[in-house]
Amino acid sequence: MIIPERYSRQALVSEIGEAGQKAIRQSRVVVIGLGALGSNIANILARAGVGSLCLVDRDFVDWTNLQRQGLYEEEDAANSLPKAVAAKNRLARINSEVDYEVIVDDVNSGNVEKIISGATVVLDGLDNFYTRALINEACVKMGIPWIYGGCIATYGSTATFVPGITPCFNCLFPGVSGHTSPFTCDTVGVLGPIAFMVAAWEASEALKILVGKQDQVSR
Repeated sequence: MIIPERYSRQALVSEIGEAGQKAIRQSRVVVIGLGALGSNIANILARAGVGSLCLVDRDFVDWTNLQRQGLYEEEDAANSLPKAVAAKNRLARINSEVDYEVIVDDVNSGNVEKIISGATVVLDGLDNFYTRALINEACVKMGIPWIYGGCIATYGSTATFVPGITPCFNCLFPGVSGHTSPFTCDTVGVLGPIAFMVAAWEASEALKILVGKQDQVSR
């Protein structure tokens, strides 16, 4: 059931318009990692009306997630649901017009290209640099824009990579794929609002790409 009024306020934004909303509807978005960032990114983009949303995560919902991961509920944690499944269940109730694809698996060198194939944009909700480096390599090879994001404690950062237009992830962080930070959410915590802020920025950058305004992404 398509409700024309659903996206009317978004389509009124001059940078989007009816043509932009149609482009959003025709897009395929891949969100890799559905924790503090990915769950909130997926929520925003499902509400924005993306045509296809691929949800990728190997992990399961637990009680510590509920403080900052906006899609999940107590029942999900009690049942230890896979995050990708729980996210799809919730998002389908928010916007049933979106085509959801669920992948409960690691992203690795053997499957990354298959997962992102056909994507309009890939969004990072990960917690490690090794997998980000894999995504960067695959996206550069396949010419797919992707958006990095990270947050910890009260700090967050993002970067948008468009092959042929901006530097790539490896340009900014050379050799980082082998780096393991001693600082994690398990050791220094993370403030809920910073996760929502970084996720909102990533989603905003994605919308620029979806409506064909790649030249306007933050560099």
